[in-house]
Amino acid sequence: GRALLGRAAPLLRAERSISGGGARWGPVRPGLPVPLSSPLAGLTRAFRIKEPPKPKQVDRWTKKRALFGVYDNVGILGGFQIHPKNLIVGPKWLRGWRGNELQRCIRKKQMVGDRMFLEDYHKLNKRIRYLYRRFNRTGKHR
Repeated sequence: GRALLGRAAPLLRAERSISGGGARWGPVRPGLPVPLSSPLAGLTRAFRIKEPPKPKQVDRWTKKRALFGVYDNVGILGGFQIHPKNLIVGPKWLRGWRGNELQRCIRKKQMVGDRMFLEDYHKLNKRIRYLYRRFNRTGKHR
């Protein structure tokens, strides 16, 4: 038993630090000399206890709060002529179509590329080139 403890003691004494300082040699058990900054040193320090924050006075009738959700009942007030989900429409080249980002960019270029600003068209072409390389080099679709 004593021979095992004698060999294991150096292993217990090496402590690793997060900062990457390597192995440090120091006391293993509490009760051995500790730094003065440690609470185990028994020195009394004046601790500052923070008070909980005071509750804030909130104006519940600001314009933003008062008008929150005011258009949620478009169907009721509009006589149910149109459903609110039909008011949310995407771009023409995406309606009723599914595909990945590369296919989406190619479709956008085909449908509205001639009407795009030059800088946006250039960025779209760069994105297509990048995605084309990526899709051809990686993934299960190779």
